[in-house]
Amino acid sequence: MEMPLPPDDQELRNVIDKLAQFVARNGPEFEKMTMEKQKDNPKFSFLFGGEFYSYYKCKLALEQQQLICKQQAPELEPATALPPLTQPPLAPAAPIPPAQGAPSMDELIQQSQWNLQQQEQHLLALRQEQVTAAVAHAVEQQMQKLLEETQLDMNEFDNLLQPIIDTCTKDAISAGKNWMFSNAKSPPHCELMAGHLRNRITADGAHFELRLHLIYLINDVLHHWALMRGRSLPHSQRKQARELLAALQKVVVPIYCTSFLAVEEDKQQKIARLLQLWEKNGYFDDSIIQQLQSPALGLSQYQATLINEYSSVVQPVQLAFQQQIQTLKTQHEEFVNSLAQQQQQQQQQQQQQQQIQMPQMEAEVKATPPPPAPPPAPTPTPAIPPTTQPGMWPPSAPTLGDQPQKAASHTPREGL
Repeated sequence: MEMPLPPDDQELRNVIDKLAQFVARNGPEFEKMTMEKQKDNPKFSFLFGGEFYSYYKCKLALEQQQLICKQQAPELEPATALPPLTQPPLAPAAPIPPAQGAPSMDELIQQSQWNLQQQEQHLLALRQEQVTAAVAHAVEQQMQKLLEETQLDMNEFDNLLQPIIDTCTKDAISAGKNWMFSNAKSPPHCELMAGHLRNRITADGAHFELRLHLIYLINDVLHHWALMRGRSLPHSQRKQARELLAALQKVVVPIYCTSFLAVEEDKQQKIARLLQLWEKNGYFDDSIIQQLQSPALGLSQYQATLINEYSSVVQPVQLAFQQQIQTLKTQHEEFVNSLAQQQQQQQQQQQQQQQIQMPQMEAEVKATPPPPAPPPAPTPTPAIPPTTQPGMWPPSAPTLGDQPQKAASHTPREGL
């Protein structure tokens, strides 16, 4: 694995090199802690798959391998410590176990896998943020296009919405409803008004009363449309009413679901009562009602619809992050392969070292003189019965080779 080029900025290179040393010594927890502390620091973007990430990973692997080599260096005992050649031939030396405290190959692979998972999770979260931002920008561009096409005065609309937000009186709601029907001149007009309500209600800083009161306005528009449906009206008015309803159908899911999910249960009940009216009066078809009945699922489906609708701006973002994730996976695989190669090289070096050392050790053992032979054990002397000599008591033991002699007979002297 070739070493990627380091940054030209010496200060940044020092930061990367030092961090690689610290992570090699202290383990992945130190890297995780650094990521949490420096997540908003652009100088540490290399930790999150940014520029020079490959250099950092290779530098970290190099530091870890050097640490292993230092702690695993074998220490040979002097030849004088060898025992005499009174034992079987020498067996091949066993592989040297990792020094205590040094990460093993499996631990290094697990650490790299953990790093990959953390980087992938971070990139997926970042991808979601950028996809959301890209969709929001595309929606805003679409709204701007509608505004230029219709030349509708949205400031006038906002001036009518503010009393509804503040007081929510019948007169304020009626004024807003009449303005919307009066300006429902074409589908783009209806889409612009409905989109403006969606943006006001789903904005991050929108409070509960703003959302609830503007939903009351939408409910009044729906009720008025239902009344118009049963009357004999000019075709143009009926057409405008249908187009306004169609525009509201496109935005009611994010409006209702966002408002419902953002508040506590007691406030949710106020919003849910409106859903009961809409379902009872048949303002929306069953597919929309089902999404409103499951706000979390409905909101997710709406977001998926937006991603599909604005795929031209979403796909480049997704592709860029997919390439980044694939690059990280490739780097992990290269790191694992590099460790395997290094382990194989170490094993070959150990075998070569053993082949050099063993003849020397055997020669030294053979040159050691054997210990002197011990003297033979003494042979025990057999026991011999004692013999008697005249005039001596006790009788002395016979010597080797003496034959036993017959004792002389004693004849009494006659005449004595």
